[in-house]
Amino acid sequence: MKHIVDIMTSVTSKGFSGKTTEMSAYSDNHRTTISHFLCKGKWEDERLANKLSTESHVRISQSAQKKNSPIFIELDDTANQKKKPSSQAKKPMEGGAFVYSHLLGKTVWGHQAMAALVSDGDTSLCYKLELCGKDGLGKIKQAIIIAESLPVPERPGYALIDSWYTCPDLIDAFSKRGYHTIGALKTNRIIYPQGIHISISEFASAHIRKSDSSLVTVGKDKYWMYRYEGKLNKIANAVVLISYPEGAFGNPKALRAFLCTDTELDTPTILQYYRNRWDIEVFFKQQKNIFGFGGYQIRSAKGIERFWLILSLASFYCIVSRSAPLGEAARDCRTVISYDYACLIYCAGRDGIPFDAVRANCIW
Repeated sequence: MKHIVDIMTSVTSKGFSGKTTEMSAYSDNHRTTISHFLCKGKWEDERLANKLSTESHVRISQSAQKKNSPIFIELDDTANQKKKPSSQAKKPMEGGAFVYSHLLGKTVWGHQAMAALVSDGDTSLCYKLELCGKDGLGKIKQAIIIAESLPVPERPGYALIDSWYTCPDLIDAFSKRGYHTIGALKTNRIIYPQGIHISISEFASAHIRKSDSSLVTVGKDKYWMYRYEGKLNKIANAVVLISYPEGAFGNPKALRAFLCTDTELDTPTILQYYRNRWDIEVFFKQQKNIFGFGGYQIRSAKGIERFWLILSLASFYCIVSRSAPLGEAARDCRTVISYDYACLIYCAGRDGIPFDAVRANCIW
């Protein structure tokens, strides 16, 4: 427990970049001891992960009940780029592979992390944060396992995913746990208007007119929306929203499509719900910028996942303890740490404690 608290303290401190030397700065132990704790230490990381998942879901469920809002599951992945190890390296970093980085728009060497957040529309907490490809699983299979682990929601539940995950197997997995799916669609997906086999892009260019669409406001933006309800490949019935920005109707490059398995939702509500998916993009960015999520130099795959688990715990602690979004909550926690050190120095001076003894217990 002391190791976990020390690492969480370093993680929430200003300027943390993910290196074990920085973790040891807030501990009585050497960096090699911290590294051993993460990579080989005998502690119940799976139990902690399950407890964190349960607590996150319970807190969001209670909040959603009070607000009379749905429960959202936001699932996505991100790439942490690393230097490709030499073929002569004796102890290369484990779990690395060539992965596609959406941020860089190209394939890079590194680790791919999959995360699932649970949200009430305002607050998002980390439900799972895992290394993609562990146990030889593909992304979709790993996402299905996460979906199957979800508690059945007492309120309406929606899984929010991008076009890489909008597939029948994952939709079915969410459905079995009581969640509808709202996801982006690639425009080459096949639909069957009036029984005709046609791709979304072909249908949009040949058959959708502005008079067939409605102008819908989402936040500060407006979009022309065409609503199709019916069959897709391997999906018996769903809503497909085909959209263009207000000033780009008919432009193939501006065409976007979205799927919703809850056919009772109206078009503005579907789009409003789907906007909550952006939280997971913010989550990844804040984890990298604030908590050093991409800067680790841990060689063991197990150690990397354990480090990610403690990052998830730190973000949970910040959000829940400060009742604020992660960025604001992390700044508050940093202020608390600075205040504690100021109090330590003040009390030491008041009580006549020697300076060397104070320095031994402070981070400068």
